[in-house]
Amino acid sequence: MQRHVSMTLWSQAPAVAHSLPMLGWQNFAATPLPPFSPVIREFIDVLSLRLQQAARLWPDLAALGFWLRRRQIEAQVHRMEGRLSLGVVFHLVPSNVPTVAFYSWLMALLMGNPSVVRLSSRDDEMQSALLAILAELFADPAWQDIASRTRFIRYGHEAHITAWLSEQCSLRIVWGGDDTIRAIRAIALSPRAQELVFPDRRSMLLIDSRWLGEQKSEHVDRIATALTQDCTQFNQLACASPTTLIWLGQPEPVIRQALLERIFAPLVADPALAMERLVQSQRSAAALPDSRMESLPGVTLLTLTAPQPLPFVGGGVLTEWAADNWEALLEKNWDMQTCVYVGGDLQQARARFGRCHGRVDRIVAPGQALAFDWYWDGIDLLQSCSRQMC
Repeated sequence: MQRHVSMTLWSQAPAVAHSLPMLGWQNFAATPLPPFSPVIREFIDVLSLRLQQAARLWPDLAALGFWLRRRQIEAQVHRMEGRLSLGVVFHLVPSNVPTVAFYSWLMALLMGNPSVVRLSSRDDEMQSALLAILAELFADPAWQDIASRTRFIRYGHEAHITAWLSEQCSLRIVWGGDDTIRAIRAIALSPRAQELVFPDRRSMLLIDSRWLGEQKSEHVDRIATALTQDCTQFNQLACASPTTLIWLGQPEPVIRQALLERIFAPLVADPALAMERLVQSQRSAAALPDSRMESLPGVTLLTLTAPQPLPFVGGGVLTEWAADNWEALLEKNWDMQTCVYVGGDLQQARARFGRCHGRVDRIVAPGQALAFDWYWDGIDLLQSCSRQMC
């Protein structure tokens, strides 16, 4: 009876463009499954393998598939033991990082929740590739319990559609800029619904100058390769992409220049990125009148006498500041989503940042800024997509 009432309700949902499945709202199952139920875990096994097979064309999708491997999932099964599903989760996701839509959906799915995911109207090749993989899997009758509880949709800025979906959901997850979040928050949820928001954040790269100068060239090359992935992927637009560079101690000029040119080498040959870099650096310099601008191949730096976030992101632009020591660094009031740390002991760096003013949510090694995690902005996503029976 509950399933029939649910389907009748969703048959009255507003018209939208359905990206996957292509069935419209017909047969959308708004009743949840148990968290980590067998069909969910089996589906994730198959999806993980399928994504890893796409490594040659889509390394980011392969990384998502590797993260979803069985051992990782089993650890979360034990961690979430006793948790219950919430209900329909409504996701509003950004256009700048295409994998966020699927990451958000997977968190809800693992906890048994049906999902409606509003995709950006902007076409993206990686997103299309992942939708094609999911369409192939959803065509298999074995995965109809998953397909019937999933809707990837598109629509414009029609507030009445967002309002209708917000009224039906048990959890609304909003990823986006501050203005987007303010606009969505003005649209009411049902009294029993919850909300998670992930607003604009900035991230930084922290390099211990003395430690770097002591490393062999082969090690520095490996670090630079990892930092290229952190700093240039998604054109710096991901909230975890470093846009502020902090040195612990003044760097040796030759080492500094060589490292930065190596990190940002992929951005050198693209004329569109060069124009974006010029525009964003000029806009940022106007907003930071005390900064000193320096252009290197692939990157423009705005050096400051005190750390400040980069106002306008994209193309290969960084604000830069050098701290004399850890004490000078930790006394600043930080608000960073991720800190990529190039230095000695990572755990020691995490312990030190635990005493800093403000907040830094993640301290990671080079190459891990954009890695998937069960926590984001310090929030346990699986726990947030579930409830505890008292």
